[in-house]
Amino acid sequence: MNDLAKRFPENPLLLPKDVKPSADGLQVISLLNPGVFQFEGKIWLLVRVAESIAQKEGVLYFPVINATGNTEIIEVPLNDPDLIATDARIIKYKGLDYLTTISHLR
Repeated sequence: MNDLAKRFPENPLLLPKDVKPSADGLQVISLLNPGVFQFEGKIWLLVRVAESIAQKEGVLYFPVINATGNTEIIEVPLNDPDLIATDARIIKYKGLDYLTTISHLR
């Protein structure tokens, strides 16, 4: 079976450095699952942006969206007995699960 689409030879179109973080203290770490569509005579690109915090030795930082919809940075010492960080994608802290990144569509 032949492919229905041809890969654009100048990929990638966007890199994480091309996208401004959504909040102070965050960094764009990856761009995922882009989709392209045409609307009102224009071509649009919709991409999932994953953001996180630059880590420092001895401390784990992760972003969360609080009840008011604002981004909040949680800081936990790696030796905190309430911290379970065995999976790079999910942190368990004080009985709650947190993702290590925030992602949204742009």
